[in-house]
Amino acid sequence: MLLTTFPGSSVNALKKALSLSMSLHRAIIRQGTSIIDKQDIRTMRSHRVVVLTQGPDLNLFCKPGILLRLAHWLVDALRDRLPGTSVAGSHKKGLPFVVACLNEANATYTVVGVIASLNYGQIRKK
Repeated sequence: MLLTTFPGSSVNALKKALSLSMSLHRAIIRQGTSIIDKQDIRTMRSHRVVVLTQGPDLNLFCKPGILLRLAHWLVDALRDRLPGTSVAGSHKKGLPFVVACLNEANATYTVVGVIASLNYGQIRKK
């Protein structure tokens, strides 16, 4: 087994990192499914918006990197469910997706935006 070839401290650090990664992924899935179930996604004229103001993991999503992961997860999960997110829809391009999270300690919002691609893995060059 590969893990037994590392020194003890490396294995412990790897186990802690895996545990942290798994709990972070669970929080993203939990928050994303809650957003979808509650239908918290607002479609504006030219973009979609989600604003997080409550929840058990609100402090976690105040970090831009984690909020960006949530935005990408939502785009992937909703690719074929929402109008304008597929080639057959009324739009020929995906609507940008904006996710904001309230930082209660500072009374500010952390905001990230992503371009919703029509196909999984599609990249648009500038």
